[in-house]
Amino acid sequence: MTRQIRRKILMGELGLNKILGALLATALGLFGLKTLSDVVFAHGGEGHGEEHAEATSLSEQMCEKFAYCVEVAGGGAAAAEEEEVFDLGALLAAADISRGERTFKGQCTTCHTIEEGGANGTGPNLHGVVGAAKHHLADFNYSAAMTDLGGTWTYEDLNHWLENPSSFARGTSMSFAGLRKDPDRINVIAYLAANTPDAPPFPAPLPAAGEDDGAAAAEEGAEAPAEGEEAAAPVEDAVEGAAETVTEAVVEEADAATETAEEAFDEDAPTPTEEEGE
Repeated sequence: MTRQIRRKILMGELGLNKILGALLATALGLFGLKTLSDVVFAHGGEGHGEEHAEATSLSEQMCEKFAYCVEVAGGGAAAAEEEEVFDLGALLAAADISRGERTFKGQCTTCHTIEEGGANGTGPNLHGVVGAAKHHLADFNYSAAMTDLGGTWTYEDLNHWLENPSSFARGTSMSFAGLRKDPDRINVIAYLAANTPDAPPFPAPLPAAGEDDGAAAAEEGAEAPAEGEEAAAPVEDAVEGAAETVTEAVVEEADAATETAEEAFDEDAPTPTEEEGE
């Protein structure tokens, strides 16, 4: 009888241990799934942004992998920067006419006059030149290079002409080297326009970079969920499903262990008759 009692006690302890083990496994499983969910969703929201932010240049990668490294030119953030765009319309809208007048007087008055009815010099009078034909004065002897050009003095052509006359009109007799600095050239063009009756309007500034793309992206974003959200939804469902499956399996195992322990205890428990006989 002593052996039977010991076995009953042992079976009871084993059943209790199984129950406690099942509960502990449940807790560990739920904790692990919660940690996995946090890790997955934390990376899902940031993802590519962190990878790009932490990306190293080619030179840095070579230095990390090899003891000897050489600086590689052309990489990094400098190469990714967009080339600055020359916006003639925006520059003309912000031009300083008074500065243009000073530049004109310092650089151009040795050959040109600009007042209405002014005499021609080495170069033609420039009053009303903007929008006029490139050889618009009948009383001035233009060079063959200028005569062959044709067309009118648009703001774009004036900009190219004043920047480098010999390049704009090959064979021109004008010996002026040009105004290579953008502010000086733009201010002089604005001054010429101020001395042109009914001058054509300045060109419209270029649209802001990415303005159209940003509007299209906003519309697409309103219609469809973000990439991170699309990726996060199925992962969240999978994690929740796995958590439910593990919980159900652990609970079933705990119930089975409890039933086994109770049955074993009932079968081996001594009846009152057996205890009296001993």
